[in-house]
Formats: sequence, structure tokens, C-alpha cells
Amino acid sequence: MLKMLLVWFSGCIWCMSNMVLRPKKISCEKIYRMEAKRGKFDEEFYKSTKKKQFMILSDFGYNLSCELLEPDNMNNGNKIVILCHGFSQGKYRSLIYAEIFLKLGYRALIYDHRNHGLSGKAFTSMGYYEKYDLKKLVDWCFDTFGADCKVITHGESMGAATALLHLDIDNRVKCTIADCAYSDLKEQLKHLVKYYYHMPQLLIPLENLITYIRAGFWYGEVSPISVVSRVDTPILFIHGKKDNYVPVEMSVKMYESKKNKKALYLVAGASHTKSCAKNRKGYEHRVKMFLDKYV
Repeated sequence: MLKMLLVWFSGCIWCMSNMVLRPKKISCEKIYRMEAKRGKFDEEFYKSTKKKQFMILSDFGYNLSCELLEPDNMNNGNKIVILCHGFSQGKYRSLIYAEIFLKLGYRALIYDHRNHGLSGKAFTSMGYYEKYDLKKLVDWCFDTFGADCKVITHGESMGAATALLHLDIDNRVKCTIADCAYSDLKEQLKHLVKYYYHMPQLLIPLENLITYIRAGFWYGEVSPISVVSRVDTPILFIHGKKDNYVPVEMSVKMYESKKNKKALYLVAGASHTKSCAKNRKGYEHRVKMFLDKYV
């Protein structure tokens, strides 16, 4: 009986670690069809946009699948936004945001995180290793468009956490927009375990140990709030007021912890990752105001 309990317990810990490291992913084709069907982006506008698909080799040996979208009008200067998608998603999830930036005259670079979409296989790390991949994309932007290139980062959920963590290792970004980011991975997992999976929180330290053994990072190292409190880069925090997956209080606390060069936009009635879809005009307005001020 004791042996069976130990086996069951070990299996639970391993499965919890897998939920972080090996999430169930949605294919690029399915994401594109779903987003187009829901009207998240203008499919005709996307099809008519000049684009280029390519791979960038990460520092960890796998390829990152990228797509560069060019605006019709480049009179707004040498500006580019790198868009980071969320957990289990893919680059076409970012088209709703790419459309906003393209119409403002920005180039838009969308890509698949490691272990997502068409990018190479590696453990998902909730932003820990992904921040180095984002730095690699920033390198590509400057190598391709020159030293006067103005780079902006935008992320959704895990992508937002990645964009914030990236600021700790790279000061070249002009500003960052973090949409529904978690402030700390340990706190986020505690929330999910309690309210979504109904499992005891005391399992998280053990899960953390297994994850470290498998993938080489501690959950405590994925803490965007510790980064925003010390970086000077302007940050716009966006969060839906009805987000039950990543609590809205996480963005509020990050906003409060940042000393200056910050803005906060809380969207009424929006659930997780739905702020732009819920209030497109308000979202576009707040983003444009922020960019006008800091870019």
C-alpha cells in the first residue's frame, strides 16, 4: 500500500512538472484558423501584407521560427515590434497585435517560442530560457536594420513575462508592453494549483526540484516583478479585470513596484488574454499614447 502511494505521489509530481515543461500545444495552422474565424485579425489585411518567413538559431542549438511583416507606410521611422505569444500558443496568436503596430508604421516580428509551433524542441521554461531567445531576436533586428533601429517588445501572458524578464539582460529595448503577465512563477503556480487543479500547494517545492533536475532552472528565477522594480525601460502593463487565470493584482503590483516610466491599463470585462478583443479601440488608443511618449 505504501509503495503504491509513493508511486502515485511521484507520478503526480512528474505530471505537474510536465505541465510546465511539456505543455499541450496548438498547431500553427489551427491557431491561424481559430483566430481568423473569431475575427481577431483582418485576414485580407494579413494576406496583403508583405512578409518573410525565416529561422534564427538560438544560443541553445534549436531554431526559432520567425515571420517578419512589413507595413505599407514606413514614414514612422525605423521601428519594429517583437511580439511574444503565450503558453501553449504560437506566433499567429500575435496577429491581433501585429495589425495594430503595422497600421502605426512599425515592422512586426512574430515568432514561435521554443517547444512551440515550428520552433525547435526544448523544455518550456515560462520565460527563463525564452528571454535569451528574445535577446537573439533583438540582435537580429539590429543586425538587419542597423544601429538606429528602435525595438519595442510586446507580450501576452507567458510572452509578457518573457518580455519583462528580457529587460534584465538587455537594455536596448525602447519600451515594453506586458499584457496579462504573471508577476512571479511560484505565485502563479500556487494560484493555479489551488483554484484550477485543486491540489495541495505543498507539492510545488517538490515539483520545482524535479523541474530543476530536468531543465536546470528554479521557479524563483522566473520573477518579472523583481526585474521591473530595477529596470529603467518604460513599461505599459495591461490586464483584464476579469482575468481568473493570471490574477489582475499581479499587474497592479508590478506597476506599483516600478519606480517611473510606467502606465497601467485595466480592461473592464476582459478575461485572460482578451483585453484587445474586448476593447480594441481602447487598447489601440492606450498603446499609441504610450508609444508616442516613449519611442
